[in-house]
Amino acid sequence: MKKRNLAALALLAVMLLTACGRAADAAVTTGEIVVPEMSSKDMLVNSLEYLLEEEEEVQTQEPVPETESDGDSAEEDVAQGTEEVNEVQEAAEEDDTQQAAVICYGKDMDSELTQEEITAEEITPDVLLSALARHNIVPLFHTKALSLEEREEEGRRLIYLDLSEGFREYLLTMSAEAECIIISSIVNTFLSNYDADAVYITVEGETLATSHTEYTEAISGDMPEEIMAYLTASENETEADAADQEEE
Repeated sequence: MKKRNLAALALLAVMLLTACGRAADAAVTTGEIVVPEMSSKDMLVNSLEYLLEEEEEVQTQEPVPETESDGDSAEEDVAQGTEEVNEVQEAAEEDDTQQAAVICYGKDMDSELTQEEITAEEITPDVLLSALARHNIVPLFHTKALSLEEREEEGRRLIYLDLSEGFREYLLTMSAEAECIIISSIVNTFLSNYDADAVYITVEGETLATSHTEYTEAISGDMPEEIMAYLTASENETEADAADQEEE
């Protein structure tokens, strides 16, 4: 920039000096406008002063201050990091309030029961039944736990589980194999979460009776095929009783 100014200054000086040789101290008029007299020397001096002032302004111009964007960006990063930490802490606190439970459900007679962990603010019989309903072990909207009682009998810890009528109606639509899977899934789920030895299942306070058998005894953590053996024995016993009555 400085070199360009000096070159312009030199060119202007040459032009003015040339003009001095042609005419000096003359007044020029154009129509009604009068151009004041100015010597070539005055023009040269004024031009020099203008160029020097322009150069001085460039040299003394204050540097542009740095923008505060970097600082704002850093503050935003800190705020975002703090928010993420708070979210993690809140999630951890929520996890601390959750209780874990295990549900057991079967898919067929030949497979072991599948175990699945669930969490809830409080583990209740209805929470367990709702989790089992997602695997079609009980009907979703028609099975409720009316009561659950824990007892100690003859050195065993027993659960008395009373269910709503919807559960019995659901079993009446099932085959013997499906019934065995359902009963095994419910029994093992409640035994796992209540640390008991066997479960009495009743409906509306009465013995659970299906088209295949009556569950008059407590059921331990048997697998579906073991419950099927129980059903078969019950059917054989029922047939024998019927035959005895006919003979009498």
